[in-house]
Amino acid sequence: MLRVSARTVLSKVKQCSWQQQRCFAEAAVAPKFDWDSLEGSVASEEGKRELASLRSTWIDVQQKFDSMSQSSDEIDWKSYAKEVDPQVLKLFKDSFASLDFPMYDASKLAEETDAKLSGLIKQAEELKAYSQKRMKELEKEIQDCEAAKEKVASATIDEELARDPETAKQIDQEISEGNFIP
Repeated sequence: MLRVSARTVLSKVKQCSWQQQRCFAEAAVAPKFDWDSLEGSVASEEGKRELASLRSTWIDVQQKFDSMSQSSDEIDWKSYAKEVDPQVLKLFKDSFASLDFPMYDASKLAEETDAKLSGLIKQAEELKAYSQKRMKELEKEIQDCEAAKEKVASATIDEELARDPETAKQIDQEISEGNFIP
């Protein structure tokens, strides 16, 4: 009869543990994401793979929360009365009835998370503004380089010699001396 009691105790401890996990799971806040719009904002293939992995992980976590939040069967005390000593059963029944599971207060964690998230959003906006500014600078540099390239491609020798008179004098002197090979 003592072995049955030990097994019963073990099963009740496990059941209490599951009930406590279920209480915490019910209190956890799970926001709903629009994964399709989030996927539309990701351009790279690597980013899309990472997003798919994150989505899969998120679904797994949600399924675990859902399974933990399902109510368990009520304890059939009468069936245990046949196998367990009545005093032990009464002790367990009273202990189980007096159990009070604490509710998880997620408000502090939510505030901390919101504060960190708002900081990250602010930082992302600053980086976005900086990158847009830098992108405009780089586009201007590209335009300047393309203009210089076009100018060099269409320039004539006369224009270049007019722009640099000293080189023109040096070339004229070398021609007059008959020095054509440098």
